[in-house]
Amino acid sequence: MSEFTDQVMEDFARAAPRHHHLVFKAHPLEDGRGGIRHAVEAKAEALKIGKRVHYVRGGKLARLLAQARAAVTVNSTAAQQALWRGLPVRSMGRAVYDKPDLISKQPLADFFDAPDRPSQRAYGIYRDYLLETSQVPGGFYAAHSRAHALRLVVDLVLAADDPYDALATGRSQHRQQLSDVKD
Repeated sequence: MSEFTDQVMEDFARAAPRHHHLVFKAHPLEDGRGGIRHAVEAKAEALKIGKRVHYVRGGKLARLLAQARAAVTVNSTAAQQALWRGLPVRSMGRAVYDKPDLISKQPLADFFDAPDRPSQRAYGIYRDYLLETSQVPGGFYAAHSRAHALRLVVDLVLAADDPYDALATGRSQHRQQLSDVKD
């Protein structure tokens, strides 16, 4: 992570407008033993951008993205939330969403200066494909969300066709999405 955070801060210091701030959000499973926070703070001070760089341990990513101008990641699924909001995204690693018209290919310094926006049309096509093939609504951290997801996963595992093959051959089943409607 130090190579990633160092490069991001160096290019941010070089090219981002002086009134912009850079926020590093810890991975939800980050326990602090890796010393990432200290390394980020030390590098930011060395680059004289310490007052513009912030490290946050937890919290909802949505709150950060609601105020963001763009997002940089190695290959985090957090980029999916940024793309959903129409935010420019720069991926520094290999990621499933690293597709034409979605992820900026600009040099990082140029991205910080004037990021290319993703194509909303391309994002819609990509999102629909994921929902039809590999994404299951639900979540890991709440029992009711986990139960719903597991029921759908069982259906996928027991299906006669692989979801990608089923979509390609026109045999895919409608994927039920979660709703907030209570019985």
